[in-house]
Amino acid sequence: MTTPMTEQTSTAKARADETRVILHDCNSLLENDHFVYISGHHGSGWVDKDAIFLRLERVRRLTQLLADATARIQPDILCGPAVGGLIVAQWTAFALGLPAVFAEHDVRRSLDELRGPFSLHRNFSRQVAGHRVLVVDDIVNTGQSARQTAAAVRSAGGTVLAIAALVDRGNTDAAGLGVPEYIHLLEYKIPNWPAAE
Repeated sequence: MTTPMTEQTSTAKARADETRVILHDCNSLLENDHFVYISGHHGSGWVDKDAIFLRLERVRRLTQLLADATARIQPDILCGPAVGGLIVAQWTAFALGLPAVFAEHDVRRSLDELRGPFSLHRNFSRQVAGHRVLVVDDIVNTGQSARQTAAAVRSAGGTVLAIAALVDRGNTDAAGLGVPEYIHLLEYKIPNWPAAE
């Protein structure tokens, strides 16, 4: 007899296995090279999300898997950081039959920032105010984009239920993201190091 936890673990593993196959088939998982990330850290691998987004049937299947993994949370609306998180949030919202909005980099930034923090524009703050929000991203590297998007939702008066992503790089968790729950289809660990190292 299977217990609910065993079924949940089995379902999560099946989702992870299918996600890995899809990403492998589109050559999205890059390994054994030298990459410099937007954070300035260096690492030996990369998840090429652009390879995923070229074929909409991949996007549809991956976001259906993410919708299945997050449906129990029962959000009112989804929000993703532009650009990649926007695509995943919209398709996941479509699979859930819900609306979606997105956060953008704030053009007002300090001189030491490459990009400003994510914030809500286009009256999207009105859409999340007073609502239960699922923040959705594509690939979570350090979690900065997802954290800033969650902060933008909170400052607009929304309640962040969880953060969800297609792939987690293994560098953060729910506590590090500042949310009650963090859901991802696949954990693909790629260590990274500060440039000085």
